[in-house]
Amino acid sequence: MKKLTSVLLAMLMLFSMAVPAFAAEAEKHEKTPIIFIAGSSVDICDADGNIISTGFDVLTDDDEGDGISKETIIESTMNILLPFVMEGLPEDEWDNYGEALYEELAPIWDETQLGGDGNAKYGTGVSAKEIADWDYIANNVDHGKDGYFNLWDYKFRYDWRLSPYDHVDRLHQFIKDVIETTGCDQVALVGRCLGGNVITAYLDAYGSEGLVKKVVYDEIMSNGSSTINDCFSGQIALSDRHIQAYLLASKHYGKKDIGLDISGVNDLVIEIAERTYDLMTQVGVLDTAFGGIEELYDRLYKAFVPAILKATGIGTWASYWTSVYEKDFDKALDLIFGEEGSEERAEYTGLVDKILYLRERITLPREKQGEENLYKKFEKDYGVEFAVVSGYGLPIPPLGVNHNDNGDITVDTKSSSLGATVAGLFDTLPQDYIDQRITEGKGKYISPDKKIDASTCVFPETTWFLKNKHHDVGAGWEAIAEYFTQYTNVTADSNARNIGRFLVVDIDNNKYSNMTEENMADAPWLEDIEQEPELETKIVALIRFLTTLLKVLTAIINGVLSLTA
Repeated sequence: MKKLTSVLLAMLMLFSMAVPAFAAEAEKHEKTPIIFIAGSSVDICDADGNIISTGFDVLTDDDEGDGISKETIIESTMNILLPFVMEGLPEDEWDNYGEALYEELAPIWDETQLGGDGNAKYGTGVSAKEIADWDYIANNVDHGKDGYFNLWDYKFRYDWRLSPYDHVDRLHQFIKDVIETTGCDQVALVGRCLGGNVITAYLDAYGSEGLVKKVVYDEIMSNGSSTINDCFSGQIALSDRHIQAYLLASKHYGKKDIGLDISGVNDLVIEIAERTYDLMTQVGVLDTAFGGIEELYDRLYKAFVPAILKATGIGTWASYWTSVYEKDFDKALDLIFGEEGSEERAEYTGLVDKILYLRERITLPREKQGEENLYKKFEKDYGVEFAVVSGYGLPIPPLGVNHNDNGDITVDTKSSSLGATVAGLFDTLPQDYIDQRITEGKGKYISPDKKIDASTCVFPETTWFLKNKHHDVGAGWEAIAEYFTQYTNVTADSNARNIGRFLVVDIDNNKYSNMTEENMADAPWLEDIEQEPELETKIVALIRFLTTLLKVLTAIINGVLSLTA
C-alpha cells in the first residue's frame, strides 16, 4: 500500500510539475515581422507631392487664400436651389437639381475624385517620397534583430481611394522585401479600417504563395458597414434618440480633437437648411407637395446625397464599396451612378467595373456561410491565422435604417467582428436567447453587459471586443495585435496577458481592462438622452438631419475611418 501511495504521490508531483511546463508550451514567442496597413489616414498629394484636401478643410471663413469661403458655398447652393424650388420642385424634378448641384460643387474637390475609369486624376496619390521611404525600410532595416517586432516597424502606404486590387502587386513585393531583410519565412499583416480591404484583396490574389502567417483585422470595412451601405443606397430612417446619441458622442470625442468637432460646417449646413426652408415655405411646397417630413427627407436625400458623394469624391472611392451589402448593391449603384444603360452610368464604366469586381471577389464570398465563407477559405486553403478586434458601445451615424446598430461611431460591430450577434445601442440580448446559449455550453461568449454573443463570429476564439472603443481613439487594439502576432496559440480564452474576450476602454485615461459587472456600464453621456423628447418643428428637425448628414460625410472624408499612423 505504501508503495502504491508512493507511486501515486510521485505521479502527482510529476503532473503538478508538468502543468506549468505545458502552459509555457501552449504560448511561445515566435519571430514574425508585422506589416501595418492603415486606413484613410495616409495623405493624398498632387503630382508635385503637395498635400491636397480630401475634406471640408477647403472651406475658410473668408474669401482670402486658397480655400473656398462658407458664404461662397451657401450662395452657390442657394443660386442653384432657387430656380429649382420655384420651377422644378412642384413637379418633382429632382434629377435636374442633383446634376446642377454636382456641377457647382465638384470643382472644389476635383482632385480628390477618381475618374470614370476608376483611376486617380491628375497624378494624385500617396507621395512618391513617402512610398520610397517605406520601401527603403522594407529593403534595408531589420527591426527584428532582438527577435521581437513592433506594430509600427513596417508600414505599407497606398492610395486608399483606389480599388484594393490596385495595390496587391506592390504589397506582394513589399512583403518579399521584408522577408528577405529580416530573414523570416512569413509575415503578419495588421489592417485597420480600409487597410482590411487591402489585406483581403491580397490574400485573394496571392494567399496561395504562403507568405502570410497571421492577420489582424481591427475595425475593418471589408466585411461591410451599415453606415456606408445605407448612405450609398439611400435608405434613411430617423430616430431622435439616436440622433441625440450621435451628437452627444461627437461632442464628447470632439473635445479630444479627433476630427468630429467640425468647425464651421454646422453653421454652413444650418444656414443652407434655414434658407432652403424659407424658400420652400414661400412657395408653399412643404405642405402641398410632400405630405410629411419623412417624405421631404427622402426626396432631399435622393437629390442631395448622390451629388455630394460624387462631388466630394466619396462615392467614387472604389475601396468604400466593400462596405455595401449584397442585398443593396444594385440599389446603391443606381443611386450614385445612374441606372444600368444610362448615359450617366456610361461615364463611370471603368470605375463601376472595378466596383463590380470587388463585389464578385469580396462581397459575395464574405457573405457565404460555413466553410465557404471567404475568410474561412483563407484559413483552410492558405493556413492563415486570423484575429479580429471590434469596438462597440457607441452610436453609428443615425441616418440609415440601421441606425440602432451598436458600433464604434463609424463601423457597426456585427460587420467589423465578422458576424457577432449584437444587441441594439440601447438594448441587451433577450434573456431567453442568453439562456439558450448557456444551455448549449456557449455562455462564455456572452458579454457581461449582455450586448454581445461572440459565438456567431467567423473566428469566435480569436475575436476581441472593446466597449467604448472609438474607431480612431482608445487603447487595447495595439496590445492585442502585437500579442497575437508575436506568440503562438493565442486565443481570447488563453488570457496569459490578462487580455480577455470582452474589454472596456477608459477613453479619458487611454487604458483598457477586462470587462466586469463593475465597469460594464454604458458611456455616461448616454444618460443625457431624452427618452421622450418634445415634438420639434419641421425646421429644427430638418436642420438636425442635414447637420448630421454633413457631420457623417465630413467625418468620413477627414479620415475618421482610420487611425493616423
